[in-house]
Amino acid sequence: MDHVFNTEEEAYAAYKQFARLRGFGVRKGDVARVDGVLVRRDFFLPPEMKIYLDAQDQVWKVRRIDDSHNHPLAATMFNHLLPSHRSLSESNKAQVDSLKKFGIATLKIMAYMAGQSGGYGMLQFTKRDLYNYVHIQRLSQINDGDAAATISYLEGKANADIMSVARYTKPLEGRLGSLFWADGQMMADYKLFGDVVAFDATYRSNKYKKPLVVFSGSNHNKQTAIFGFALLEDEEVRTYRWVLLNLVDIMDNKKPSVVVTDGDKAMRAAIDDVLPSARHRLCGWHLEKNCVMQVKEPDFRKVFKKEMYANLDVLVFEDHWTTTVQSLGLMNNSWVKSTYELRHSWATTYLQGTFCTGYRTTSRCEGINAFVKGFLKSTNSLLELVHSLDRVVKVIAITRLQPSSIRRITRPC
Repeated sequence: MDHVFNTEEEAYAAYKQFARLRGFGVRKGDVARVDGVLVRRDFFLPPEMKIYLDAQDQVWKVRRIDDSHNHPLAATMFNHLLPSHRSLSESNKAQVDSLKKFGIATLKIMAYMAGQSGGYGMLQFTKRDLYNYVHIQRLSQINDGDAAATISYLEGKANADIMSVARYTKPLEGRLGSLFWADGQMMADYKLFGDVVAFDATYRSNKYKKPLVVFSGSNHNKQTAIFGFALLEDEEVRTYRWVLLNLVDIMDNKKPSVVVTDGDKAMRAAIDDVLPSARHRLCGWHLEKNCVMQVKEPDFRKVFKKEMYANLDVLVFEDHWTTTVQSLGLMNNSWVKSTYELRHSWATTYLQGTFCTGYRTTSRCEGINAFVKGFLKSTNSLLELVHSLDRVVKVIAITRLQPSSIRRITRPC
């Protein structure tokens, strides 16, 4: 009762420590103010402590402590899990922040930190506490708005890489339309390997469901090279046209000779407009996926795959296709008819002599698609999406270094 405290928070901290040792939780209760100045504070659950401000000495003193309990006290081993005693320490927060930067899931962070501490019961916080902290950190990163935070982050990257570029549209105030960005390494790769560009817009892994475009290619070691990313306002011709114009402009007006796409009509129209001299090739992986969904006849799928990759004479190809379609009764299948009309964009028969740097088979498109999706979540904010794609680029860069390092080590003197 004779103990005094310099501040109200100091008194609360002391009472919390006392409560933890005894096995009960506390929370702040009623207050009294005089001319806007706090002069009294109650702390409870039962038991309770009342403190008041001594105006003469300007210290806080204890007026009353009720040490009676109307419930069983917690066992000592569980005291740290009472709501008022749970918290993430500064070191815990620093570790969580670091792991989140590498895209580690919150649940896995919880398991990792439990392992470090000797079990979940030894942690000073619960799963809910951890999720709440991560959520608050997410909100703090986009305090001025998700779009504004994302643009600010991309523009800020220019401080470390003067070649980094971010371009965007804002059709309405405060709302992001389309966004395109690339860094110096992407531009350097495009200059060397940008003759063949894969243009994939199949990703919607963000909470706004914006289509994400990944521009990629293949380097001299047949490894994946990323040339840029774009988030689209929609999938209209004008939007794809805007993205392609910015790609060409940023890449010093170098235009690819071959563009590999998933066959979207709006995308094809934009390519014909912006890149009229480029050969348009349809991605075999997307074609095979569509074939499975649109044609239920297994025998046709086998024939279609052969027609796509076999180096057949034109007359042989045409005769084989016609015979197969008629024998399987697929003459009126709309997908079969529309795909045949585009045969010059996917059949090896009509693509002979076209340099495609490894995009002849489906494995490259499939590999890039699966790899990128492994870093993305449907709940990602725009800023989190950009951070995740930064990690994609870093992992690819590390992977690309390995073969050349091995060659340097094993090369004879």
